[in-house]
Amino acid sequence: MISVQTQIEIQGDLNLANISRKLDEINLPKEILKSALVKLQKEIILDLCGPKYSRDKNRKYKRAGTTDRTLYTRHGKVSFKLTKVYSMETDDIMRPLLLYVGMEPKKRIVDDLVLECAEAATYLTYRDSKAVIENLTNAQVSRHRIHDCVQKVGVFMNEERRKEPVKDQELIEGDGTKCHGLAGKKNEVNVILGKNQVSGEKTLLGLGVNEDWKMIASQFKGKAAVAVSDNEVSLRNVLLEKAANYQACVRHCVGDVRFYLWNAGLPKEVRKEIASKLLGILETLHNSVNKHLADKDFERLQWRISWTLLELDKLSGELFLDGLDTVARFIRNAANYLVTFARLAVKETCIPIMNNLVERLMGEIAKRVKHKWMHWSTRGLENLLNILLARYCNRGVYKEMKEKYLNPNNTLIQITTT
Repeated sequence: MISVQTQIEIQGDLNLANISRKLDEINLPKEILKSALVKLQKEIILDLCGPKYSRDKNRKYKRAGTTDRTLYTRHGKVSFKLTKVYSMETDDIMRPLLLYVGMEPKKRIVDDLVLECAEAATYLTYRDSKAVIENLTNAQVSRHRIHDCVQKVGVFMNEERRKEPVKDQELIEGDGTKCHGLAGKKNEVNVILGKNQVSGEKTLLGLGVNEDWKMIASQFKGKAAVAVSDNEVSLRNVLLEKAANYQACVRHCVGDVRFYLWNAGLPKEVRKEIASKLLGILETLHNSVNKHLADKDFERLQWRISWTLLELDKLSGELFLDGLDTVARFIRNAANYLVTFARLAVKETCIPIMNNLVERLMGEIAKRVKHKWMHWSTRGLENLLNILLARYCNRGVYKEMKEKYLNPNNTLIQITTT
């Protein structure tokens, strides 16, 4: 326990803002930290080497001088004399204080500042993070140091996430996006996200940069009741292996049809008419699901599902006759996956028909990393996203991971100020 006595003299009118500013100027937290380190070191050295100038012949350690040491914390630089100890058994020189507090011999940055820098970089560019950290704390950092902090914390967050026990999920969604890489290349960012339909709790199940979907899906060892995504074949195939049911995103499928029609060179009016017809069929089914979930007329809903599949088959047949084989084949292959939500509604299970959940997550990624002037390495991007998405998906788990990073041994520290 460290007891600190502070006397503050106030001249003139009482002003809380001025008091706060003056306390910041004298940097009281830094002095408390320095006092704690000095006091702790004194106790450790006394326990190892005994009193100064002791001539005890049975002792195993003796003092070996001091060296200047500076640590960088969120309160600024903390400088003190670090005592070295000579081990007569191993003939080694060691620094007991650093061993006790878990600091590597050449380490200068304390973990609280490392975490502060890494978290700031998930909101802002490295250059802006530097300015914010220096304004909000007394620490002096460089953008290169912030980058190093992101790599260290990102690796830790990824390892901790993968240690978590695997839980089966009610709903999983997957999606990918691209951002600028090095040497003119593009980085592929792929994410699989889980959600508890009742509590709304989100879980990051898979994350990879420039990895195929099979590698990313392998991070999730459990099973899911339902998967939702756009109808990308490679993503759909891995989700079908993980989930009992698969729903293709209606909005994406209609958009894909529009693209295929545009690629075929059809006029705008014709493209709009075909896409509207497809959307009308699916919206009719959606409205029937809402109606029959309320009135419990599931026999009528089953009829509506059969009608929808028949209409989709009829539409694809018309497109085949018009020579639009690509879009016709797409509709025919996707038809069964577009009515999964209705089949589950017959069992009174509600699922989304669009992948809005993971699309919102993609927006969070885009907000930070998708800018023209940004160019990311694979490792640098993945480590940044390990932190950003851990926080976005579940702030409670993220808080626990931060606490474990700062206090891996669960040490209880009590400081009393007078």
